[in-house]
This record gives sequence, structure tokens and C-alpha cells, in this order.
Amino acid sequence: MWAAILFLVMVPCATAQSVPHNRLTFSGGWSREPKRRFAFEQRTATGLGLSYGRRLQKHVEAEAGVFTAMNPTGVICFTGGCVDVNDRFIWVPFGLRFIAPPYLGRIELSGGGGGLYQKYTREKDPVGAIFPYHGWGGYFVGSVSVAIDRRQRYWLGATPRWFLANVGSRRDRWFQISGEFSVRFR
Repeated sequence: MWAAILFLVMVPCATAQSVPHNRLTFSGGWSREPKRRFAFEQRTATGLGLSYGRRLQKHVEAEAGVFTAMNPTGVICFTGGCVDVNDRFIWVPFGLRFIAPPYLGRIELSGGGGGLYQKYTREKDPVGAIFPYHGWGGYFVGSVSVAIDRRQRYWLGATPRWFLANVGSRRDRWFQISGEFSVRFR
């Protein structure tokens, strides 16, 4: 309890630093749906993303981005043969991220969440079981990043994300962990 109170008092008292207001982040990693709907669906997919953040205050950032899970279903085999449905999940998260003061001047921890727009598309559907759909939900994010230059413009980081969307009777839950490269500028 005392540690939490001390943290809340010390955050505003942290030494003032010039913080770039804009962040552009490229990410690539691994996405996983913890629960499959059908036995033939894969559980993992390649995840790519791009996000933009704008500092509203020294330790608060508004962020938005677009992330994808590419071909999570994979190849479906049935009596007529095998077909790659070439499907995609596309997520557009928007929300707030809270950033802790830099540790040792170069290591930054952050966490946040907000709203989410989700779209599912597929090129082929050999069994007619799943149709493209879209809807709304929410997301949570946490991150650790390290500045790789003295001016703290270029950062490398690792970020887990949790995408949650309820579309009709569907309950989509996706976990994505990615490596990130960020560029910060004024």
C-alpha cells in the first residue's frame, strides 16, 4: 500500500525531460486464439501491425493502430479436397496508454486499453460454415521498450495485446505478442 502511494506521489515529481509527442510503431509477431471454434482451425497466425501514439501529457498517450492475424484457419481438408481459405482478422484498436517514468533513462514500461473494431474476412469458404463479419469490442496492451540511441528517437520493445470482441453469438478472444520498432518525433 505504501509503495503504491509513494509511486503516485513520485510520478508527478519525476525530473522533467523533453518527451517526443509522436510515436510510430511497426510490429510483427505471433497471434493465438486460446479457444478454437472448430477442430480444423489452427490456433496460431502471423501477426503484423502499425500504430500511432500522441502524448497528451507526459505519462498519458492516445493511441490508434491496425493489426492483423493472417490466415489463422489455414488449410481445410474435406471430401472434395483441401482448400486454403486465406482468411484474416483485422483489428483497429483505439484508446489510452499510461507510461511509467523511464527506468535508468532508457527502459520504459507502459500499459493501457480501449475500444476495438474487428473485421474477419476470408477469400474461400468450401463448407459454407463461416461468413465474413465485423463488430466492436475492447483491447488491453502492456509494453516494455528500450531506447537504442542516445537521443531516444528509436526504440525496440516487446508488447502483448489481448483483443476481445463480441459479434452476435461469437466471442472472439485473441492474444498477440510482438516485437516492435518505434520511431519517436516531435
